Amino acid sequence: MAKRRMSEKKRRMYRRRRIAAALLAVLFLLVCAGLVWGVGAGIRALRGGDGGQGASTSAQQSAKTKSKDKDKQGKDQKKDAGKKRSSGAPDCNKGDLALELAAPDPSTDVGGSIDFTATIRHKGTGSCLVDGSDGGRVLVITSGQDTVWRSDACPVGARTLLMATGDKDVQTITWHADRSQESCQPDEKLPLVDAGSYKAKLVLKADSNVVSQPVPVMIQ
Repeated sequence: MAKRRMSEKKRRMYRRRRIAAALLAVLFLLVCAGLVWGVGAGIRALRGGDGGQGASTSAQQSAKTKSKDKDKQGKDQKKDAGKKRSSGAPDCNKGDLALELAAPDPSTDVGGSIDFTATIRHKGTGSCLVDGSDGGRVLVITSGQDTVWRSDACPVGARTLLMATGDKDVQTITWHADRSQESCQPDEKLPLVDAGSYKAKLVLKADSNVVSQPVPVMIQ
C-alpha cells in the first residue's frame, strides 16, 4: 500500500503547533523559576529584617550603657561637691582644725627618704569639710627661707573629708630627700638635696593660718 504524502499545508500547521508547545514549555519553566526566586527573596528579606532589628536593639542597648557610664563618671566627679550640698557643712577653717606632723625617723642619708605622719584633727564644735589629700593639707620642706619641696608640686585629686568634733585623719607622706621643680616631675627625675638640716610642716592650702608645728629633719 503506498504511503500517503502529507500536504505542505498540514506540515506547516504541525510545525506551528510544535513551536507553540515549545514556547509554552519555556514560559512555564520561567514562571516556575520566578516563583522560586520570589519565595527565596521573601525569606531572605524576612531574615534580614530580623537581623536589622537585632542590630538596632543592640546599638540602642550599647548607647544606653555608654550613657549610664558617662552619667556615673559625671556623678563621681561631682561627688565632693555633692557631699557639701547634701550635708550643708561649710569649709573647715582655723577654728575647726588642728594639723599635727611627726617624723618617727627624722634622718636619712643623701638619696634616702623620710616618712612623715600627717594628722588632721577636728577641734571645733560643728561639722565641716576639708580636703585631706596631699594637695589639700600640704607638706612643705624648707631650708632657711628656701622652699625645698612641697607635696602639691604635682596635681593631686581632692580627698574631701566631712569632719565632726573629735574626728581625726592620719596619713603617711614620704619625702625622697629631693627638690621640687617649677613643673611636675617624678621623684626619680628630681635633683637630690645636699646633706644638712631641714624643717617640715603641714599647711592647709585653703587657709594658710592652719599650720602644724615645725619638725626638724636631717639629711646626712
